[in-house]
Amino acid sequence: MPTISESSLPAVRRALAGRYDVRVPIGRGGMGLVYLARDLRLDRPVAIKLLPPALAADGACRQRFLHEARTAAGLAHPNIVPIHSVHEMGDFVFFTMAYVAGETLAQRVARGGALAPEEAARLLTEMGDALAYAHARGVVHRDVKPDNILIEEATGRALLTDFGIAYASPDGRASAPRGPVLGTAAFMNPEQARGELVDARSEVYSLGVVAYYALSGHLPFDAATDGAMLVLHITAPAPPLREVAPAVPPRLAQVVDRCLAKDPWARFPNVPALVRAVAEAVGQPRVPLAVRAFLVRGVNRALMAVVLLPVVALSWLYTGDSAKRTAASAALAAALILPAGMAIARVRRLLAAGYSRQDLVAALVAERGRRREELSFVYGAEPSRFERGLQWLTRVALLVATAWVWLSPPEARPDVAAAAGAVALLAAIIARARTEQRTDPRGARRVWFWRGPLGNWIFWLAGVGLRRAPHIVTILGGRLETPA
Repeated sequence: MPTISESSLPAVRRALAGRYDVRVPIGRGGMGLVYLARDLRLDRPVAIKLLPPALAADGACRQRFLHEARTAAGLAHPNIVPIHSVHEMGDFVFFTMAYVAGETLAQRVARGGALAPEEAARLLTEMGDALAYAHARGVVHRDVKPDNILIEEATGRALLTDFGIAYASPDGRASAPRGPVLGTAAFMNPEQARGELVDARSEVYSLGVVAYYALSGHLPFDAATDGAMLVLHITAPAPPLREVAPAVPPRLAQVVDRCLAKDPWARFPNVPALVRAVAEAVGQPRVPLAVRAFLVRGVNRALMAVVLLPVVALSWLYTGDSAKRTAASAALAAALILPAGMAIARVRRLLAAGYSRQDLVAALVAERGRRREELSFVYGAEPSRFERGLQWLTRVALLVATAWVWLSPPEARPDVAAAAGAVALLAAIIARARTEQRTDPRGARRVWFWRGPLGNWIFWLAGVGLRRAPHIVTILGGRLETPA
């Protein structure tokens, strides 16, 4: 890390003595200096961002600095650096945050060159998740750049920091009004450079510039001054990423190029849409082998017996002689015990491998999303004219059958009513089959079962007395999730 304001270090140490042991300067934020320190009460390393006393004397700067602390402290996300506390001690105003041992994305690229596409896609996904979380709470960062993205050394996780010029909307909408031009010219979106309204699509542009830089090691524009750089962002089309970095996969390059469109409407409408496009461009998220093996076996079909066979068996219990009731009781017991036993045994193997119900549900949700995208492409996102026609035919046939039963003479009722009823039933069956082709209800039922109380009960039973594998961390959908 570069040496920053070494001359001010003794004064900072004296001011914070007793609560923090300030070690060395490690960085510079938009408005303050960042020091590595140790929280003496909690005995943990922290990063302290300090507003220099000369700026702390300025009321506007002081309020803006405190606004940064309050804005960031209101965001709790695994890819946002958490704020611990805010302090005002005489001339010193500072806040403490988690210390992330690692380097910034800018330092990572400067040291090792462009990132591999898979690594860049993961970083883009994690930053997208962080920004989407902030946007959902009405916070627009307005300074997304490699210097504000920390890469944790131990895990490779990316964390967003420095909300110094972030805007927190009072109405919860992810948009910042017109105002002075603030931010870093090399990564600024055209709207922000013009002093216009900035929203989620603007952050998509800035994140696209970050992705361009991470994948190629170069900025899309090069200019001698900040003013000239802003003009290029406003007026000049960015060179296609593959012209600068031919090794980048074409679909991922297309995603980044779309982020850099001058017109906000030509970009992705929001950050979650960008994250989905990145996942599609680099392939589906890798599901652990143990979870994949669980999905391909027939446990879910067997579990349907838990619901279906008891109904049949119960109907037998109240009909027939004692022999039939005995057979029905045995069928009921088998329907309840055997499939449940199969499911518990399979879940037990999954738990023994170190995975949780959350891992299984995440894999099922990802599979369902992929399946629905495929079905939507083949059959369309909405019912076709044929399906709507079948639905109307069903309604009309039922109406005819009902009206004929009520209005016709008794001797004429059976034939016409039966014919209309048969038409209605046939149309309903065909319409339902077409709908199932388009909506994948089986996938929805699987998610419903394992996410619901029955799935939770099976996992609980399977975990009784089980000795699990060592703690592991799996990556599902680009996110870090820790099995329970």
